[in-house]
Amino acid sequence: MNNKKPVRGVGLIYRFHKLNHPSNRSWRLILKPICASTEKELSNWTAEKPVKKNQPVAIFSSCQRFGQGQAGRIWHAPKGGIWVSAAIKREGPYENNSQLYGLAVALALVERIERIGVNVNIKWPNDLLVNGQKLAGILPRLSFRGGELRLLRVGVGLNVFNNTPKEAISLKQITGDKKLNINFWSSEVLYAIERSLDFLENKNSLCSQVEQRLWSRNYIDKETGSQWYIKGIDSSGRLILLKDGKEKFLSCSI
Repeated sequence: MNNKKPVRGVGLIYRFHKLNHPSNRSWRLILKPICASTEKELSNWTAEKPVKKNQPVAIFSSCQRFGQGQAGRIWHAPKGGIWVSAAIKREGPYENNSQLYGLAVALALVERIERIGVNVNIKWPNDLLVNGQKLAGILPRLSFRGGELRLLRVGVGLNVFNNTPKEAISLKQITGDKKLNINFWSSEVLYAIERSLDFLENKNSLCSQVEQRLWSRNYIDKETGSQWYIKGIDSSGRLILLKDGKEKFLSCSI
């Protein structure tokens, strides 16, 4: 019986990335065996070492003790998954809209997973679901200095072959593949982050493609319990909700 654990390393991630996704960007990578939060690690790193053009940075961790999810919730992050926080320098003007950026990363990651024949849905604003169970979560953030956008930041958690709670699912559970390569999928996440910048160039197309992959056409108001129909997504990434002939827009502070 082969009990060898899969080998992880930034060199292997980098090799897969260069082999499958050649570009003019050269990632600076760190892999930590365990940390409290890759988001905190990334904040510390970018404070000490500014991110350069075409040199995005990413911090992976094999395991997080206090992974950060939406609204400050803790993200279950055991060994066997991909837990990463990345920062990429954005050139040119960009509106203050982390929600739209999160949808761009979500769509780009969906593309990568769809390539292996898996049908993935997007639960607005930042979760990827398969058969109603959570496969991945995305935490986008924008970093400004002097009123100008400095960095696009994003945290991504992807269940690969880790144990998951009952409301979640892993790639291994979906595909039945016991030989999933976590270095390969780490490189796919990096490529999705790069690819998201292309989607931001055409907001209408981005929102249209996200709309086609929505998990549900119904939205339940958490405060009132009333149900709204999701008419679509506007160019700012907001949900367009419809109920009894009335229309409203819903945004999410991530």
